[in-house]
Amino acid sequence: MSIIKKITCHVVSAAIQKPFTSSRGWLYKTRGSCIVEIETQDGIVGWGECYGPSHVARSYIDTQYAPRILGRDAFDVEVIWEDLYNRIKDYGSKGMAIAALSGIDIALWDIIGKTCGKPIHKLIGGAYRDKVDAYATGLYFIDMDRLIEEAVEEAQGYVEEGFTAVKMKIGLGSPKLDIARVEAVRKAIGDDVRLMVDANHCFTVPAAIRIGRELEKLDVEWFEEPISPEDLDGYVEVTRALDMAVAGGENEFTRWGFRDIVCRKAMDIIQPDVCAAGGISECRKIAALATAHGVECVPHAWGSVIGVAATLHFLAALPDQPPSFRPMPPLFEFEQCENPFRDHLAKEPIVQHKGVVAIPVKPGLGIDIDRTVLQKYSV
Repeated sequence: MSIIKKITCHVVSAAIQKPFTSSRGWLYKTRGSCIVEIETQDGIVGWGECYGPSHVARSYIDTQYAPRILGRDAFDVEVIWEDLYNRIKDYGSKGMAIAALSGIDIALWDIIGKTCGKPIHKLIGGAYRDKVDAYATGLYFIDMDRLIEEAVEEAQGYVEEGFTAVKMKIGLGSPKLDIARVEAVRKAIGDDVRLMVDANHCFTVPAAIRIGRELEKLDVEWFEEPISPEDLDGYVEVTRALDMAVAGGENEFTRWGFRDIVCRKAMDIIQPDVCAAGGISECRKIAALATAHGVECVPHAWGSVIGVAATLHFLAALPDQPPSFRPMPPLFEFEQCENPFRDHLAKEPIVQHKGVVAIPVKPGLGIDIDRTVLQKYSV
């Protein structure tokens, strides 16, 4: 048995050179994370990551979760998940409690994989694919005097790097400026590059429908988070009104949180985050629920190389939606903003080549963590 001996949370943070913002108005000046390290009695170490405010995740783990899993078998990963969830759900079944649980779940799967000598995707059903098409997430708002120019330059840079799909931010408080910015990017990257937009839930239902109809003319593939995640009825309205796909769900948690979304087909595409929605164990259940209702699952990804690797394993084990002669497999979100924990935390970084990212094949997550990076940026 792989008995859990020690749980350590590493809270890390790094200043970035070019602060950026989105429609929410938050200025990102740093990148950080709560990295979970779980060690077994036989010396196997598993790594996980928690989405959201790092100190909050660490508090949940240190005070609520860690004492309950010491001495338990890491292979009882879903048994542990249910125990921790039922321990905490009286005080909140969404948000940071689940993000903290996600980090533990990912670390346990890493341990299982390393113990078995197999990559995680081989343990959760196998690989439907050994590589995935990636889209570059970026085009935030940086220079308010050059919003269109900077978006064009950044998008062209991603295409030159080999990306065949790009996702940009909208929600500048002026629909005309938003459309002009998207139109300029579309013209710059050409018709063959896939283009998506993300509003970070800043619009009302009528405004989302109006701007969505204009975005359709620019061959935008999906409209992400057009309205507030709490407004499920509003999502039904927007999704029904637009021909292009409506996406969302990065702010939702567990199979119960996604149940009504997929049953009502309030979104065409759901985007659970493995570091937030409940880890690999729970995201598998969310994806199965989506498949049963004909809703596409394209996971959200934002964080360190640990989250990147976990997302890739999850994607490898997702069936084509739907299966076909020439399938359209789910895309991998490869966020491109400055982040040392994505680029330097693994001894061998995960990179894209011509818009394609290989699924890790070494045991567990398939990455080796550089502890000097954890030490350098420790908070």
